[in-house]
Amino acid sequence: MSSAPSIMPRLLTKDGICEYLGGISAATYDKWHRQGLVPGPVPRTNRYDIKQHDHVLDETLGISGAARKLSPLEQWELAHG
Repeated sequence: MSSAPSIMPRLLTKDGICEYLGGISAATYDKWHRQGLVPGPVPRTNRYDIKQHDHVLDETLGISGAARKLSPLEQWELAHG
C-alpha cells in the first residue's frame, strides 16, 4: 500500500511563511516587509503566497528567469549592431 504524496500548500500562515523563509521570526518578517524584501499577505487575507515570495526574492537577488530591462545604451547598441 503506497502512502499519499505530501503536498505543500501554496498559501501559508505567517508562521508557515516564516518557517519557509528559513525559520525567521515574525518580527524579522515584518522588518523585511517594511524594507520591501517580502510581499506580505495576499490582499484581503491572512495567507502568504509561496510563489510570490519566491518571485520577489528572485527579483531582489537578480536571479529571475525574466529578462531584465535594457539600458538606453544597450538598446542603442542592439539597434545599431
